[in-house]
This record gives sequence, structure tokens and C-alpha cells, in this order.
Amino acid sequence: MKKLLVALLIGFAPLLSIHAQPEGNNENALESLKIAFLTKQLNLTPEEAQKFWPVYNQYTQELRKMRREHTGDELDLREKALNLTKRYRPDFIKSVGPNKFNRLLKSEGDWRQVVRDEIIRRQRHKQIKKNRPGGI
Repeated sequence: MKKLLVALLIGFAPLLSIHAQPEGNNENALESLKIAFLTKQLNLTPEEAQKFWPVYNQYTQELRKMRREHTGDELDLREKALNLTKRYRPDFIKSVGPNKFNRLLKSEGDWRQVVRDEIIRRQRHKQIKKNRPGGI
């Protein structure tokens, strides 16, 4: 599983280049990688994907808006995010079933970990490169 994730990240590494693209393109590239990752993790059929992605996109839009507008307690934000997920649960279950809904929740956490690991890897690589004589 981990090898698959590494291969996926390496294959799409040019899309993730932070210095080579304007900010908007980075978000689009990362979003494309997330879509590919979730589709693979959930093993969505074309019919499921057709029902799932509109629900997921609406859900993530609301979640992003909630996070952008939030100014209070972190625990309060987590509770609101959980309530949003609970509110969308019936729609997700209708589109992909309960097992894939549970897999989605796990896969979103896995995706965040993959991104964190890649950021750490790049920071280490940058630091090693910086410490080498001549910056090579």
C-alpha cells in the first residue's frame, strides 16, 4: 500500500512542484491527486463515481467555507466538521454504501498523512541540498 502511494506521488511529483507553478495550479494539481487517490482507495465504479463526486464536492466546499470563516475554539471547529460529516452521511451512503463511506473517512486521513510525509520529505531534501558544498 505504501509503495503504491509513493509511486503515485512520484508519478505526479511534477504537478506538485511548489516553485514551478502559480499558487492556483498547485491547488488544482493537489486536488487532482486527491481525486485519483480517493477513487483508487474507494475502488469506485463509474456509476458510484457519478453519484459520489457531486456529493463529495459539495461536502468539501462547505467544509472549506466553515474552516475559512472559523475564528474560535479548535474543538468547536472539529465538532462542527463532525456534524457536517454526519449530515452528509446519508447522501454518501446512498451513493457508495456504508462500507465505502467508512473507507472514505479512513482514506481522507491517509491522504493527509501522504501529503504530510511528502512535505517532510521535501523539507529534508531541501535542507540536505542547502547543507551540501555548492548547494548541489
